[in-house]
Amino acid sequence: FSPITIDSMTSLVGMNIPGHTGTGWCIFVYNLSPDSDESVLWQLFGPFGAVNNVKVIRDFNTNKCKGFGFVTMTNYDEAAMAIASLNGYRLGDRVLQVSFKTNKTHKS
Repeated sequence: FSPITIDSMTSLVGMNIPGHTGTGWCIFVYNLSPDSDESVLWQLFGPFGAVNNVKVIRDFNTNKCKGFGFVTMTNYDEAAMAIASLNGYRLGDRVLQVSFKTNKTHKS
C-alpha cells in the first residue's frame, strides 16, 4: 500500500467509470485454471483489439494461477466486444466470467 496512489486518485473523485484506468479499460477475468498464464489471455483478447497489458494473479508459494486475472485494452468498444464475446466462454473445462473491473466495495 502506498499513500501516493491515494493522492493521484483524488483527481478522479466524482468520476465513477468502472474499469477505466489511465492507460485503458481494465477487464476482470475469473475462473481461470491453475495452469493459466499471460499468453492465454493475450490469445483470448488479442483478436478483439489493442491489448495494453495482461496480468494473471498467482499464488505466492506455488506460482499457480489463483483463478483470475486482468486485461487492459485501449479502446472501450473493443473491450466491451471482448467482454460480450468471452463472458461465458468455455476454456478447457471452465466457463469464464468476464466483466469490467469494478472497485471493491466492502459490505458493512
